[in-house]
Amino acid sequence: MDLVKGRVHLGPMTRDFWFRPDTSDGPMLQQIFVQNEYNFDHLARYPELKDYYDRKSAQGKRGLIVDGGANIGASAVAFALGWSGSRVTAIEPDKGNFKLLTSNTGGLSITCVHGALAASPGKAKVVDIGHGEWAYQTQRVTDAEAEDDSVPYITIDEIFRNNAKRCFPFIVKIDIEGAEADVFSANTDWIAATPLIVVEPHDWLMPKAGTSRAFLRCLAEHDRDFLICGENICSISNQLTTL
Repeated sequence: MDLVKGRVHLGPMTRDFWFRPDTSDGPMLQQIFVQNEYNFDHLARYPELKDYYDRKSAQGKRGLIVDGGANIGASAVAFALGWSGSRVTAIEPDKGNFKLLTSNTGGLSITCVHGALAASPGKAKVVDIGHGEWAYQTQRVTDAEAEDDSVPYITIDEIFRNNAKRCFPFIVKIDIEGAEADVFSANTDWIAATPLIVVEPHDWLMPKAGTSRAFLRCLAEHDRDFLICGENICSISNQLTTL
């Protein structure tokens, strides 16, 4: 497929960005760089989040941002440019999306991981359900079922552990087309340590499948605020002074 190179803008910053014309890439770029889907400075608690980020950064560590479902890199770039000094781990399972992700994030403090988020390790295959490149899903497979294009499942706890010496948890963004049901089904200690969690629910995409149930139940057990931010649910810890 032919690629087009455009320019994306985030405040005073501009950057070249590769995308596929006449695909879901266009609307996705519109959401992130025009509608500013991951710009949180309009929130009443943004000054508190910014103060937390600056205070922790001053202690010598970098803010860790986990971008689950990074697609071709727009959200990862927005996070990296929007939070100066941060370290982004961008996770994307689809091979074509991942190739563009690595191209579009070059030179920034972004680690690209060809894999998928889950509550436990394993392997996954990518499934195209016909809603475009921004809606690929993953399905868990056994070792016997795994093929050459299978990708590893990665847990958020694992990402936090691997970055613990140099980073503090800051944002976890999860837009993984229904697989949030798995991510929030177990091993969720990371929630209490994360100031801002951003989840796009997908009950609209998978009616009656209950894909939002696990994360709603799980997050409700913690002392957190909940806000509707465009297509996302943003959850902010009420314990920022003690994290």
